[in-house]
Amino acid sequence: MDRAIKEQLYDAWHAFITRHIVMPQVRPIIAASWRRCWARVDPYTSLKPPRLSDQHLFSMQVNYFELMAIARPVMEDIYQYIENSNSAVLFTNSVGYLLDWVGDPGMLATLESMQIEPGTLLAESELGTNAIGVALLEREPVQVVGYEHFCQPLHDFGWAAAPVFDISGKLLGALGVVTRVSNFHPYALGMVVAGARAIEAQRQSDQLLEEQNSQLAGINAILASINEGILAWNTEGIVIHANPTAAEILKVPQESLMGAHLDAFVKFPPYVLDALHRQIPVSDLEVQLSVLGETVSCLLSLQYVRGRRGLRAILAVLRPLKSLREYVQRQVGSPTFDLQNLIGESPAIRRVRRLARSAAAARGCVLIRGESGTGKNLLARAIHYHSPRSHGPFVVFACTAVPSELVLPELLGVERGVGEGISHASKFELADGGTLFFQDVEALPLEAQSVLLNYLELGIIQRIGSRKPIEVDVRIIASSSANLEHLVAEGNFRADLFYRLSLFEIVLPPLRERKQDLELLIEQVLQRLARQLGHPLSLSKDTLAILRAHSWPGNVRELESVLTRAAVQASPSQIIMPAHLPPLQTSTDAGVPMWMPNLPRLEEIERQAILQAAQQCHGNVSQMARLLGVGRTTLWRHLRRMNISLDSYREDGRRESGVSL
Repeated sequence: MDRAIKEQLYDAWHAFITRHIVMPQVRPIIAASWRRCWARVDPYTSLKPPRLSDQHLFSMQVNYFELMAIARPVMEDIYQYIENSNSAVLFTNSVGYLLDWVGDPGMLATLESMQIEPGTLLAESELGTNAIGVALLEREPVQVVGYEHFCQPLHDFGWAAAPVFDISGKLLGALGVVTRVSNFHPYALGMVVAGARAIEAQRQSDQLLEEQNSQLAGINAILASINEGILAWNTEGIVIHANPTAAEILKVPQESLMGAHLDAFVKFPPYVLDALHRQIPVSDLEVQLSVLGETVSCLLSLQYVRGRRGLRAILAVLRPLKSLREYVQRQVGSPTFDLQNLIGESPAIRRVRRLARSAAAARGCVLIRGESGTGKNLLARAIHYHSPRSHGPFVVFACTAVPSELVLPELLGVERGVGEGISHASKFELADGGTLFFQDVEALPLEAQSVLLNYLELGIIQRIGSRKPIEVDVRIIASSSANLEHLVAEGNFRADLFYRLSLFEIVLPPLRERKQDLELLIEQVLQRLARQLGHPLSLSKDTLAILRAHSWPGNVRELESVLTRAAVQASPSQIIMPAHLPPLQTSTDAGVPMWMPNLPRLEEIERQAILQAAQQCHGNVSQMARLLGVGRTTLWRHLRRMNISLDSYREDGRRESGVSL
């Protein structure tokens, strides 16, 4: 440093120390530091900075071990260029504690004599203005030379330091160089800045590499845990990844596959080789691979990993046929239903439950008949749930929901090659080991009826486009709301299929024929709606009377719809009033046109008359018969048929008001 500059700096320092005046030649960053030190640091006293005990220093070095391991090579590289210049390279943490140093023995001894050594706090508040303390406070590189130091004991030294940050901008520490003023070179600042950036870059690289390794380990763990085989190879045919499932499917040790040529183990069919050559993606193609001379059947999917320079790798997903079908079965399967879900205590519904239990224990086909909305789907699921096949899939084939031209492909499945579309399994395969439910079987086209009949007789099916028969084990349940006998007579339904399906025939009664179950059904629906709406629901007496009087041509489904709409209309009220009810349907499945008035059925009129007579005569059969104009025997026959008990009418007349008409 030029002598004149030194004298100017000394004058400026002396003016600030004695008169607190900042001269123009003082750099702003130095002036700011002097102002901070004015009231806290004695510029003339000998340096006595605090120092950590050996135990605390060791603990801090352990905490900063990874950062120090990165910084040490950089410090040694810097020292290699300044060796024998009576200099030292220092590294501190973000607070200013000296963690590590390297330098000429003479400079290290000089620093030790000034109480500066590893564990010493080099903060501005302790040493006054110094490069490391200022760099940590200002978060920018800085050099402090000679009289720019606030404390007189440091006037013979020149310091340069640069802060070190992590990738998020958090301060980690500082890298500094200290030497005598006579040896200080202006390039020292650029050297420590380059060293600090090198530490940051290396730490970021290590963190990114660690993150990538962690992600790779996670991906490998995920790939190892899934039930699908993952096989990847590069453009040279070298296997770069094979998870344990792929090795298990191919029956080749995983360590043998990794790094080997795929052609040495696996031979693809010609159409797969063509897809690979043309880089055509493949999805769930059923293939037969030749693996070390053995045939392996599986589902193959191919994807291509591309970069800026073109194809980089090929990814194959292998799925065992059996495990895939089990997976699809779980996806298409329906939730379990108990026969207790068939709400009701009427003789008709009790008979249905009894027949359903008998059918569930058997192996033959079941035909469920009844009007629309009576719960045929629910009964089919309940039969499956109570059968020995309850752990197998329950697959529904909605005959009316599939266009006639797509029925056979959906029912039998399709076998196709690369470029011909997607192959898919049949409904019979998906239901293997369980139950296949034909919903509205009367809508099944004649050719599909033949397919179903052939399966019932032979136990095998054959995919469209395939010559290989597939043996499956499926129980058939069918439902219908049509007059199948009439369809058979017209030639629209095969008689032999009708007889095969009706080994067990269960007829679900319409709701109008089991009115005594109405209140139980209403209670069940209201409880479900209450859970959905978050508040209890109930019916007024007038609303209940209207529901009792309705003939319910739409059966249970209509009841659920009416109560749901009424509950929404009544919200937030908890009582459903007659005004909340939607217009009730007036047609019936018995063929009454929509424009006809909703006349009560003859059976309902008879029931109403008997109940009124029972109320007036307190259950006395003789008086009831005279009042109704029929014989006692005829009256008893009607009472048994309608399941009417007279016990409640015989107790006393005071309970007449509890009778519902």
